[in-house]
Amino acid sequence: MMRATGPGQSALLLLDAIAVLNTRQIPYAIIGAFAASFHGIVRASLDADALISLKAGQAEVQALMEDVRKAGLKPGYSTGDARDPVGAVVHIEDGFGNRVDLLMNIRGMTEAVFSRAIETEFMGMRIRMVGMEDFVAMKIFAGGPKDLSDVAGVLQVSHDRIDRTLLKELVRPYGNAALATLDSLLKDASAG
Repeated sequence: MMRATGPGQSALLLLDAIAVLNTRQIPYAIIGAFAASFHGIVRASLDADALISLKAGQAEVQALMEDVRKAGLKPGYSTGDARDPVGAVVHIEDGFGNRVDLLMNIRGMTEAVFSRAIETEFMGMRIRMVGMEDFVAMKIFAGGPKDLSDVAGVLQVSHDRIDRTLLKELVRPYGNAALATLDSLLKDASAG
């Protein structure tokens, strides 16, 4: 059953994608603008993103894409090159132009991200949101202006609830520059 009834409803398409992931028992964690909103920073986005635990092997990817097709949606698949931090993406679109990206094999990310995901409810459906520390670490790794703005906002709102030890462990694999960025953002949040 497709939930979206028009454009600008990627959140509803995300619920359709999660239903497919749940049927296939594929671990996932929602990231991007939805996670930013969940962690206290509301911003608009035309698409929705989630991490999934699926090896980029063609048999598993093809089975997922076939289930997406059976759900009445349009799947696509792309892989990153050696410089891309994202190993592969399953793209899902509906007939209204809504889009969901399911990201796999992000450099520096471990399977533990799925065990730290937070279960919540959205529109009557149980969903799994990326944990705050994983969200911040991913955004620091991405490093764009919007990403760092998201981190600053989340730290401002939630600096007293964040596990700083875990956060530093998660950022460390991304290098000294990422750790320096984190330290600066943590200082700014504490001062504010």
